Amino acid sequence: MAALTDLSDLINRGTGGNNGTPETPFYFKAPRIAGAAATAPIAGRMASLWRYDGMPGGGAIPTTGAIPTRTTQGALPYTAAGGGREKFALTVGLTSSVAGVFTLYDRLFHIGGLSGTVTTAQTVQGSTPTPALTRNTGGVGNVVFVEIYTLIGNTAQTITMNYTNQAGTTGRISTAVAIGGSNNREATRVIMLPLQADDTGVRAVQSITLSGSTGTAGEFGVVIARPFPLLPVATAGMAVIRDWTTGLPMPPDVNDMCLSLLFFPASAAAPDSYGGFSFVEK
Repeated sequence: MAALTDLSDLINRGTGGNNGTPETPFYFKAPRIAGAAATAPIAGRMASLWRYDGMPGGGAIPTTGAIPTRTTQGALPYTAAGGGREKFALTVGLTSSVAGVFTLYDRLFHIGGLSGTVTTAQTVQGSTPTPALTRNTGGVGNVVFVEIYTLIGNTAQTITMNYTNQAGTTGRISTAVAIGGSNNREATRVIMLPLQADDTGVRAVQSITLSGSTGTAGEFGVVIARPFPLLPVATAGMAVIRDWTTGLPMPPDVNDMCLSLLFFPASAAAPDSYGGFSFVEK
């Protein structure tokens, strides 16, 4: 990978020099899923915008395990780098109708079809990870979360995962966290799965296990993700911008990433949000 070397290199390519191919795609997300009003998130509890309508259209619920890329329906839009070059993000900005904190992330792996009533281990990637990660394969910085697609049960349980950490150590078990019950069951809800002490990332998830039935199967999935910047919208309608050109680290290579957004709401309302990116190639 040919990194951007300094500010003059960045300015040159950002103005079209040396095949910099600058690009500034726009996106928006409406608080609807397949045309129906999205479930309002719970204040102070994370939600996913993966399935929200807009531009791009909402992502599908994954069935079998898959490695999503920039061409997967639901990924935020940008074109592939050409001529053997890499793609670098310079800025990202957005605004929202609801105050809260957005997180841009690369969706490295996802699976759906998991049940809120099964109490034995449910396979995610299995003992021989299938499919294996193709981006950030070393695992450092990768996080794992549950994404609820349709309402699960009202009986509170806990969930753990069996995973491989950043050092390649298998059989790691995450800290148990709540799932089901009144605040951990609604569609779009995201539940982060904490790693064992001293782990700094995840290479694969073998399985997940519920402590008991939530009472309703519903449907949920597991996502391995690499998060990038926090984008806090302090007041509804206020814009926030993250600019990688004003400090270290230098702009991250985003070639073929499946970029999406998580939302940590300040109030119980589904957000209208829109924004844009700037990219260059090298």
